Amino acid sequence: MKLWLKNNYQKFKKHLKTGGFLYACWRGIKYFIFLIKKNLSLKQRSIEIPGIVKGKLKIFCLGKGIKIFWDEKEITKNQGLNVAINTLGLWTDSTKADWQIQERKEDYLKIKVVFEELPLNQIWKIKIENQNQFLWEIDMEIEEYLHIDEIRIVSLLLPCFKIWINNYQQGYFSRIDKNWKDLCLENLPTRLVGVRFPLKERTLPNFIMEPQNYESFFPIIQTSPLEINAYIIGFRYIIPEEKKIYTPGCYPIFSGKITLSEKDLWVDSKIENLRQELLVKKINKERKKKILLVNLPWQKNGKWGVRAGSRWPHIKDDTEGNYLPFPFFLAYATSLLIKNGIDAFLIDAIAEKIPGDKFLEKISQLDFDYLIAETSVPSFFDDLRILEKINRMGIPIILCGPNALIYQESFLKEYPFIDFVLYGEYEFTLLELIKTLEKDRDLSKIKGLIWRDKDRIIKNPKREPFDINLLPWPYREGLPMERYWDMPGNIPYPSVQMLSSRGCPFSCNFCLWPQVMYQGNHYRMRDIKDVIDEMEFLVKEKGFKSVYFDDDTFNISKERVLKFCKEIKGRDLQKTPWAIMARPDLMDEGILEELKSAGLWAVKYGVESCSQSLIKNCGKNMELEKTTQMIKITKDLGIKVHLTFCFGFDGETEETIAKTIDYALDLDPESVQFSILTPFPGTPLFEELDKEGRILTRDWFLYDGNYTCVFRPDHLSPQDLKIARDRAYILWGEHLRKKRGLKGDLKRFKQYLKNYGFAFTIWKTFDYLNYIWIKKRSVLDGKIK
Repeated sequence: MKLWLKNNYQKFKKHLKTGGFLYACWRGIKYFIFLIKKNLSLKQRSIEIPGIVKGKLKIFCLGKGIKIFWDEKEITKNQGLNVAINTLGLWTDSTKADWQIQERKEDYLKIKVVFEELPLNQIWKIKIENQNQFLWEIDMEIEEYLHIDEIRIVSLLLPCFKIWINNYQQGYFSRIDKNWKDLCLENLPTRLVGVRFPLKERTLPNFIMEPQNYESFFPIIQTSPLEINAYIIGFRYIIPEEKKIYTPGCYPIFSGKITLSEKDLWVDSKIENLRQELLVKKINKERKKKILLVNLPWQKNGKWGVRAGSRWPHIKDDTEGNYLPFPFFLAYATSLLIKNGIDAFLIDAIAEKIPGDKFLEKISQLDFDYLIAETSVPSFFDDLRILEKINRMGIPIILCGPNALIYQESFLKEYPFIDFVLYGEYEFTLLELIKTLEKDRDLSKIKGLIWRDKDRIIKNPKREPFDINLLPWPYREGLPMERYWDMPGNIPYPSVQMLSSRGCPFSCNFCLWPQVMYQGNHYRMRDIKDVIDEMEFLVKEKGFKSVYFDDDTFNISKERVLKFCKEIKGRDLQKTPWAIMARPDLMDEGILEELKSAGLWAVKYGVESCSQSLIKNCGKNMELEKTTQMIKITKDLGIKVHLTFCFGFDGETEETIAKTIDYALDLDPESVQFSILTPFPGTPLFEELDKEGRILTRDWFLYDGNYTCVFRPDHLSPQDLKIARDRAYILWGEHLRKKRGLKGDLKRFKQYLKNYGFAFTIWKTFDYLNYIWIKKRSVLDGKIK
């Protein structure tokens, strides 16, 4: 009533503003007369038309359908309750029948529906239990042999609800257009279907349909074409092949109840109780599970993110082009499940560029039992939003990934739509979990698992580091391998990413994977022969032209590196270019010469800063003098170099930033990366800064190292670090432009013209000039030296 008064008051004010006082009064009187006429009409209708009433609930037999009213407002649309029958591919329904009222009491209607096109009648019995609920039974009288394929029992409802319900799945209704749309047409039994959350200014109740013998009924939820303009919800009874021929006689075909409730909590409770019941039943049912692993879609303002496979998850900027790391943990987990006889497959929505809505549509059409998703810190809230929508489809969710925010018991309490969390390296944790669920065994013995035991949240002990040689090669067959793009030094395309080891023994306080994913500074090496077997297979059988080894630190052991080079040359693979990520201070000239002779094309070195004290402060303990020497030797040997630098370590000043930028330019690498130090939760860096009160925000999306500083530096402002990063890239761009000169610019112009056409080339030229004349100056004027 308050909402009704408020809405009409707002309308009165609007009329007052547009037409003046007399106009507003005239509109108010006109509306008042309309309400009186409508009320009289409804009362007259209830007298003249066969129907039954209890409280707010009114049910009328109008023409060839059953109409349902609630508090004088109709909920149904067109024919209302309806039954359709398919015989040999042809449909007919209860609107094509003669309706006869056989019995009517205060709360009971019995109607005979005589079909015009088929030798059958139906007896509908409708009984109001209370003002919130009525029963609906249908018997079918067959007069002669009849073949029936399917029967549909549905309600046509007003298109003014937001959400549809099937069992404990929930989904949004799509916009009505000229076509029929199937929103839920599963061939799985359903306990209930319904609609909820009326649109603004509607005071209609939630509408729930429940069959008594639910094993026989499948859901149907549709939107009609615009000329019908209705939502359709109900049940499909698909007749088994051996029962499709009906002999003359009487057959019960449906018995169920329809509930109208204004209480959202009642609906929530019913859905949750059903979810728990079905989940327990599903878990206890011993059978092989189908498992879907996913790298969820992640987009912001039209730009895609990188998550799975990245030590630095973030939304990409324009300079990163096609960069996309391979989702190693998901791929290894998938192949391990398959190796152990479990039906598993992997979808990388980021690699396939599947937007969120299309992704939800895609998985709604797949058959699987559990969904496993990786999350990260900056994608955390986006991931949870899409996972909650997936949960509404009735899909149990297992969450994992290098995100310490999910590693506490409190996370499962706060987000009840997540069923399990795997913390740390999760390949074997997932395998044990699926096997345990298949056999209905004790979950408390699975290390690395956080789970629910009724009302308790239990965090099992962490999993010890395992022998990575127990892992099969990662799953690649079903993935768009041409999309994974990490090619230091522009190694030839198509390129494939591999791992030859896992972990790092060093103690950088900011490094995400060792502290969070590996749960410590553990280093494990794969058998060299197996690594080169995989490389040889990918190059010779799959046609990849180069390989990038994305190890945390490739060159930990000199002896192993030399054996690695020997094995490559022994297989005649040295002609295949490959690249690595390594520490420069662990190199020596002899190692680099061997790597070069074995085909090493490029190397990524993490330098971070030109200040030895800053490198020591962050726990990296890398010898800068040797680092500089080895970078120069690497370049002298013709191995291309990519360097990474980071601004914001304790002790950072304007002077150290300026010197680091100059140092990077003097080293003249093939490519470079500048980032803002990011304290990911779970790392020692985050704990230190948080303890000192220097963490500025817990808006996790900002933890990307690209656009924002999320902590208070000890000598600079957060904005200073952003300016420093932008300035570094501007000066790097100037460095490259001077190297290539006017001749190089003209060469690039010709390449763009040849590859992309005149219009794109002109746009690119103007964009470049805008950068030189405007953007560059504005950034450099921001100072930091």
